[in-house]
Amino acid sequence: MKQPQLSQREKRMVILAGGALVLFVFLQFIFFPLLDGRARMVKRLAAREKAVAEMRLLRKQYQEIGMQTGSLTTLLAQRDPGFSLFSFLEEKSAASEVKELISYMKPSASMEHDQFKQSRVEMRLQGVGLTKLIAFLEQVEAPDQLVGVDQITIQENTKEEGTLDVTLMMVSADQAGVAASP
Repeated sequence: MKQPQLSQREKRMVILAGGALVLFVFLQFIFFPLLDGRARMVKRLAAREKAVAEMRLLRKQYQEIGMQTGSLTTLLAQRDPGFSLFSFLEEKSAASEVKELISYMKPSASMEHDQFKQSRVEMRLQGVGLTKLIAFLEQVEAPDQLVGVDQITIQENTKEEGTLDVTLMMVSADQAGVAASP
């Protein structure tokens, strides 16, 4: 049997269809996967750059915290070794003339962290005048001694006009493992 011969026009159509098929296969299986791979690599690179920037920020924060810890350690080393928050508050209350107005002072359990612990004393002043309260607060807020006011509640005294009832939660930082009184 004799095969029919294709006309010139049919040959061109077959060549054109074959070229289109080759172009489709090239685009579908070679060119587009390369573009997708490149896009994925660009996304991964951006994610890694973001992670590196975040790691640098965390390293900077870690170094700052380390420096703060070092300065806390330095301040604690400069403080009297027998420092007690309770006796510090008694001393400052006597100096600011509010000692007789203290209705109670309660030491609380210390909250201990890795290197430091926090001593707490709750105290109540009754019938204190505003000027004496301010003088007392100026003396007990002692950053050089690592002592501060954590909470303060002020109410008007109902018995004596012009006076206040004040409840303070005082805190102090100490080194962990060091036996210090609250």
